[in-house]
Amino acid sequence: MVDLRRVDLNLLVVLDALLAECNVTRAAQRLHMSQPATSTALARLRKQLEDPILVKDGRSLRPTPRALALVEPLRSVLATVERSILSPPDFDPARDSRVFTVLAGDYAEVALLRVLMKSDRYRTTAVQFDLRPVTGRSLAAFHRHDVDLAILPDHLLEQPQFDRCGRALVLTDRFVGAVWTAHPHRGTELTPEVLARYPLLSYAAHDGSSQIDRSLARVGVYARVGATTANVAVMPYALEETHLVTLIPERLASRLVGSADIRILEPTFPLAPVRQYAVWHEVHESDPAHTWLRGQIMEMSARVARVG
Repeated sequence: MVDLRRVDLNLLVVLDALLAECNVTRAAQRLHMSQPATSTALARLRKQLEDPILVKDGRSLRPTPRALALVEPLRSVLATVERSILSPPDFDPARDSRVFTVLAGDYAEVALLRVLMKSDRYRTTAVQFDLRPVTGRSLAAFHRHDVDLAILPDHLLEQPQFDRCGRALVLTDRFVGAVWTAHPHRGTELTPEVLARYPLLSYAAHDGSSQIDRSLARVGVYARVGATTANVAVMPYALEETHLVTLIPERLASRLVGSADIRILEPTFPLAPVRQYAVWHEVHESDPAHTWLRGQIMEMSARVARVG
């Protein structure tokens, strides 16, 4: 059994940064420490754990199997310490200063978080919101517990790393077709024949996946991709003066139909619904500040659902 009296618990914070960055210099910057001090801490960790922790792999460093096995338990322990010991026992947004980091795609920002930002209630609080886009790097930060909450589409949550996360449905919508107002297709419906004739403006997420392409493939509808974007909110504007046709969430289309100079088309074939979930790590479940944040998100979600 390890004698905890001989363990420097401060080294656990250094270990967490080293395993996250796999780079001594970046870990030092993250910890606001000097590089020599971080290197000394790494040497102490190696001695204490009787493991090299990080080994050279070409010009970079990679964690050892022992180190990889420590990643999740270590983050869970640090999060528990922060929540149970270092955090105040309750949370009062009028009194307590807190910056909440939230990941969200541009559709969630337009449809949901802008309602949160516009609320007058936050003008008299010490609360701030740090909104970040959903990227590979920001999702890695989420899994490192460096992000409070993420709003993600349902297909992303099929990945096993989300299995132990809490989640709540916050956005539901459906896809509608959209074209430029002067598009040569003058009908009001989006049919398979329209998609076969005119090029599709598709959406590709950070990982290259496309919910539009998947939805069309599920119902056997062919579409020739003419252009791709990673920004849902610009899709209606990208249609102007083109023969492109696209599918976008109805709530977004309804808000932009005037300013973006588009016409909405009703699909004649079934499409999977748009669903987005608020997602958080289980270690935040009982955190008073995080409970407050989730309550605000759910309230805004209910308000958006009522308005439509």
